[in-house]
Amino acid sequence: MEAKKKKVISDFLFGTAGLVIMNAVLSLLVYPYLGKTLGAEGQGRILYYTSLMSLLASTFGSGANYGRMKIYASERKTNNGEYNVFLLITFGIMAAVTAGMVIFKQGDTADANVFALILLILVTAVRFYADVEYRLSLKYKNFCLYYVIIAVGYLIGLALYPLTHSWVLILLIGEVAGLAFVGITGRIFKKPFFDRSPAFGKHLGILFVISLSFFLSDFVAGADRLLLPLLLPNGNELTSLFYYASLVGKLTSLLSTPLNGVLSGHIAKAEGGLTRKGFLKIVLLMAAAGAVVTGIAVAGSHLFVYLFYRDYYEIAKPLFLLANAGQVIFFVCNTMMVVVLRYVGEKVQMITSAAYIAVFLSVTVPLILNFGIWGMAWGIFGVNLLKFVLYVVLGLVGLRRAEQKAEEERDALPEENE
Repeated sequence: MEAKKKKVISDFLFGTAGLVIMNAVLSLLVYPYLGKTLGAEGQGRILYYTSLMSLLASTFGSGANYGRMKIYASERKTNNGEYNVFLLITFGIMAAVTAGMVIFKQGDTADANVFALILLILVTAVRFYADVEYRLSLKYKNFCLYYVIIAVGYLIGLALYPLTHSWVLILLIGEVAGLAFVGITGRIFKKPFFDRSPAFGKHLGILFVISLSFFLSDFVAGADRLLLPLLLPNGNELTSLFYYASLVGKLTSLLSTPLNGVLSGHIAKAEGGLTRKGFLKIVLLMAAAGAVVTGIAVAGSHLFVYLFYRDYYEIAKPLFLLANAGQVIFFVCNTMMVVVLRYVGEKVQMITSAAYIAVFLSVTVPLILNFGIWGMAWGIFGVNLLKFVLYVVLGLVGLRRAEQKAEEERDALPEENE
């Protein structure tokens, strides 16, 4: 048992370290370099496409990743070919969406070839999927090394930038390096490439449902970089300013992922033991944690922006509190979702997420058009706060129903014994 605990802690540390290293290279080296080289307006053009890249890659790459984990958990085996076929199907969707977003941007490809943009997004989607190799085998040292190799690839691309002048190549070298490592050390890209089980149709449905869930949960996370350039004449520059002001808050997502895993594990073992009073304690704990993390994010933003984007420090500084608070509440809501899902079911969660996006767009778009970057900040903050309140209500209602059901079952026991 002690050895098992040490293995869990070790896996957690290796997994977190790899992700932190990769994101540190992007946030502290790659993007600041591009910002200094191209200015806020040029960096904003790039952020539009990197946000689209993250959204599509997370939607379908993570959909395949978590779908394979889910299917393996229930069936104890998976076929490589099913996930290769799924990714090939979604390649068409991602290419079409990317082309459409270029059209919405009036043909502005941020000085990149449209085919290079599509290739980067497709490769990144495969990279999001590929770490399933080490999650299935529990080889978290390799998981960590996978992300370190990606980071090294980014650094190589960055070193070549003065020669290539291609921001796409910076990212593409990193993604390809990671996939090459999986190809050499793993089995998910081995032959047969397109073998499928008799349950492929059912599995495909699972993968698309999970992908839709990722899209609904991740859309708002990158909405600032997608909406501002489309809605405002100076949207590219404002995108960069909002990115500078809110980045430290966004990085709380790195903490929320392992936290969600621990929380869901404890809840799964609770056997219905969570009461409404206990749930309210979790709510208060999450609210307090959100306040503390927001304070840390605001302090961190002062340091981060001053060090890496000093020319824009005075302009971005007034946004630090509101922009970071909105991001922190967003990730607090993701953690709350783990609790609420146990008691309301996935269908309610899907409906809630779809309604959340509809409300977000209907509220935030008019605010952006009228108040610019401050409208975006207030929109994200207000709608995420509303989502937090909604999760509290859904949790209390779900727990009340669970308690009533338990009472009815207890009342029925004496009758059955008689």
